[in-house]
Amino acid sequence: MCKDETLHEVLAGRIGGKAQTVLDSTVKCKACGHVHHVLLKGDKPVEVPVIISWIDESEQSKASFDPEDVLSVDDEFMCGDLPVLITSIESKGARVKRAKASDITAIWGKKFEKVRVHFSITRQGKSFSEVVDAVPDEEFSVGDILKVGNHDIVIHSIKIKEKALRRGGAQARDIVRIYAKIIRRSDY
Repeated sequence: MCKDETLHEVLAGRIGGKAQTVLDSTVKCKACGHVHHVLLKGDKPVEVPVIISWIDESEQSKASFDPEDVLSVDDEFMCGDLPVLITSIESKGARVKRAKASDITAIWGKKFEKVRVHFSITRQGKSFSEVVDAVPDEEFSVGDILKVGNHDIVIHSIKIKEKALRRGGAQARDIVRIYAKIIRRSDY
């Protein structure tokens, strides 16, 4: 009635359909209050198998997508309550970088609620490795002083995919490796 595209409140309705999702409902315009009947049709979501990895374990699940959604390697999505980062996509018998959901045979991903940050720590000319679990958005910066394992360290370099950082910082999701030195703290 108000000749404008506005929000509507669904008063009653039902969802059905086999080939398509059909929403048959009575709605009320939030702008002018007019009550009317609508019939909306849309493509049914497709279920795609998802193999989710974390460290040495994998589990199978399924995720629903709109058939026209385009998914790419390094995209993030929610699989149930779990954030997942896509590491590989299979479509039409081949591994691809991106594909429409309707063409995807399987998605490989890793849990993305935490990421593993690898450290190379130097003490008196000898290096050893440590791994720290961090939230993907956690930032590490050159000059940060941290406790890793039993050691107090200072970060002197951060390797990301494109380059090495000698100043500034990066989010845990982008870090390939952090280089650090052990520091001694004196008690006052």
